[in-house]
Amino acid sequence: MIEIRGLTKSFQGHTVLNGIDLTIQQGDVVAVIGSSGAGKSTLLRSINLLEPADAGTIAMDELMVDISKRSRSETLELRKSTAMVFQQFNLFRQKTALENVMEGLVVVKKMPKDEARKIAAWQLSRVGLSDRVHHYPKQLSGGQQQRVAIARALAMEPKLLLFDEPTSALDPELAGEVLDTIRQTAVEGNTMLLVSHEMDFVRKVATRVLFLDKGIIVEDGTPQEVFAHPKSDRTKQFLANYYRDREPDFSI
Repeated sequence: MIEIRGLTKSFQGHTVLNGIDLTIQQGDVVAVIGSSGAGKSTLLRSINLLEPADAGTIAMDELMVDISKRSRSETLELRKSTAMVFQQFNLFRQKTALENVMEGLVVVKKMPKDEARKIAAWQLSRVGLSDRVHHYPKQLSGGQQQRVAIARALAMEPKLLLFDEPTSALDPELAGEVLDTIRQTAVEGNTMLLVSHEMDFVRKVATRVLFLDKGIIVEDGTPQEVFAHPKSDRTKQFLANYYRDREPDFSI
């Protein structure tokens, strides 16, 4: 179980996260939706301390980290427990797909290269890239690069997978292959926190949906509850665009 309490973050006096409280159970696929600037990406980046919050606590099993008092070792342990898939892939250009997946295993987990190589090859096969292990990023399509990034994240066996708009840089055809990979990752029981603008995908794959607005969780429920029976007027307003070409179950 992952517990986040009082997560707060401001930029130049502007509050981006306003005391976020969130509990994620093992195996949950939690999707975060909301308008641009709502704090979605900042929430993900704060959880693995890429963008350290100003205050709050994060607990993962026995690990408890007070953001304002965290030690170097606590920061490292928290980052070992999470793995993030970014919008822009963030692969090492001078390394092959196999070497990119191996990197965290060797550098962070101090794993022998032979063992890391076997795990990396297996993870790449899981995302359908067993024939691309020796290709460099420039030799891969955007969708293939993102699947390498997913394999890299899975190889670390994190307690929480973080996906930050993983298809936003892809055209619809390439986005589809990445979404299929994420869907399979969810089916396998991985705990995930996913930021996405793909509403149909969110509705199908998520076990839980959060609507974030101005740094506050305005709505929290199952996809059916949030999409078909939203309680907040702000959520209804946001979903009006999703329902533009279809009839919503609720009154806007």
